[in-house]
Amino acid sequence: MNFNGIKVLLTDGGGRQTLTILHGLKEIGCHVTVLCSTKLDVCYNSKLPDARILDYDAAGSHDGFEEFIMKVLKEGNFDVLLPVAEITTNKVTLHEDEIKQYVKIACAPRSAYIQAFNKQRTFEKALEIGIPCPYTRRESQTVEDYLSKAKFPVIIKPRQGLGSIGFHKFETREEFDKALAEKTFNPDEYVIQEFVKFDKRIGTYIFMDQNCKTCASMAQEVLRWYPIDAGTAVLTRSIDAPDAIRYSRELLKALEWHGFANVGFMIDKETGEAKLLEINGRISAGVKLSWFCGINIAKQLMEMAYDQEVTEYPDNKKFGLMARHSHADISWFFKSKERFSCKPSWFSWKNTTDLVYWKGDMKPYFTYTLQKIFRYKEDISKRKH
Repeated sequence: MNFNGIKVLLTDGGGRQTLTILHGLKEIGCHVTVLCSTKLDVCYNSKLPDARILDYDAAGSHDGFEEFIMKVLKEGNFDVLLPVAEITTNKVTLHEDEIKQYVKIACAPRSAYIQAFNKQRTFEKALEIGIPCPYTRRESQTVEDYLSKAKFPVIIKPRQGLGSIGFHKFETREEFDKALAEKTFNPDEYVIQEFVKFDKRIGTYIFMDQNCKTCASMAQEVLRWYPIDAGTAVLTRSIDAPDAIRYSRELLKALEWHGFANVGFMIDKETGEAKLLEINGRISAGVKLSWFCGINIAKQLMEMAYDQEVTEYPDNKKFGLMARHSHADISWFFKSKERFSCKPSWFSWKNTTDLVYWKGDMKPYFTYTLQKIFRYKEDISKRKH
């Protein structure tokens, strides 16, 4: 299909991943309007958007987002709405029937997305079909029964949440019992799992069309993450990981997934087995690595939105390419004892692309840097474990 002139409303103009999607949309000729909540947002400062809408409520995390987005859609003349961040995608799919009266939606349908958004449902389905997982509390299992069988340490993470926010590790049963005694702690709001000792974290990027056919797949290894104990990726490298890709395809097919998904795994240090970490139904910042490997996710999302045949990319064979979040990697450098011994070297940029920096479109990198400086304390406080 020829997408020249198709009018796309792109959300989350402050997101690193939105820049990659923006580049992908412009490559296929779309007319793109980006929603931004501040003048420092990366897409507000990019030279690529054809139009920008600046409003505080443009951020999906704000309470006024639903009312704002409906107002924009009713007053505008758009063909497609492409939500990017997790919270935004959740809100858009929650109102997908109403929104579809005005535009097509370029993301997974609510029926599939909600299963990945809820981490507990993801693990229930994975365990049901035999995907390797850490020992996880089932929905039908009492906390006491689970704790009596689990080996400590155990971790908790919100059933619905972003990145490492809300993650906590309990070294002993006594520590967990102390948390249970607090009125503010509700264990049913968390996924509870044994902590897996791992040397490697692997993620897959999978795109499945309307018929759950895999149209793109690649795997990446997380080489550095921040916070150091169990944070989000700051340096990834494309790798050959057929088992992780196979598990990802099986799980997403079982979830009747349509669209893009990032499936994370840990490589158990004791067994060498890849164990499921999570599914990110949202478009993650690391999607730029797929672009670096020649995959245009934005094009596939548009084809799916129009119910067209989705471009099928061959399994990725471009191994050894890296994507780096240089801003977070600076924090890693100051905190890690391996700052000078890590491989690849922290000082090397060979075969590496930055998540925010784009040649010929450099202004977003500098405004993003200002944002990170202003929000440093806020970001760190959210990620404390």
